[in-house]
Amino acid sequence: MARPRGFEPDDALTAIKEAFWRGGYDATSMRDIEQATGLNKQSLYRLYGDKRGMYLKAIDHYSAHEATAAGVLLGDGEEGSRARFARLFGLVDIAVAGDRRGCFFCNASIDQAHRDARVRAAAMRGMEAMRATFEEALGAQGEAANIRQKAAGLLTAYLGLRVMVRAGFDEAALRCAVDDALAGI
Repeated sequence: MARPRGFEPDDALTAIKEAFWRGGYDATSMRDIEQATGLNKQSLYRLYGDKRGMYLKAIDHYSAHEATAAGVLLGDGEEGSRARFARLFGLVDIAVAGDRRGCFFCNASIDQAHRDARVRAAAMRGMEAMRATFEEALGAQGEAANIRQKAAGLLTAYLGLRVMVRAGFDEAALRCAVDDALAGI
């Protein structure tokens, strides 16, 4: 498999992320990654390093995308913080529609962070980026009291909800968790 014409490194990294997100680190083989990207092993190694390097880059790629997407959902709007965070917590609808993968950096933390400080650091960077995005959204609304604490609480609720999604909790339990998280805003 030579590098395909029109090869886009970002598209390949997205495919690598999707492969790891589906199977986790241990269950995802290099063959799986080759099939997902359409690239051969040598090209992948040259571009992204070894399998662990690909995993770390995939976590960072996911983290950047999630923080950006959260920023868009929480961006300026007429409605208050609660309504904007309700849009973000709308991931229950995604889960009900069948996407039960959960959060990639949560999955990486649970699966690999206890074994690898680099994975732990990558996952923490992602979580910190999300917390900062939440803090910025709360601050934009002029809610100065305990912004950092509220942002940390919302991050905890958001990540916990993503784990609940992955674990297969039903819609009623997920909506209850969302309602509880949003009550503090």
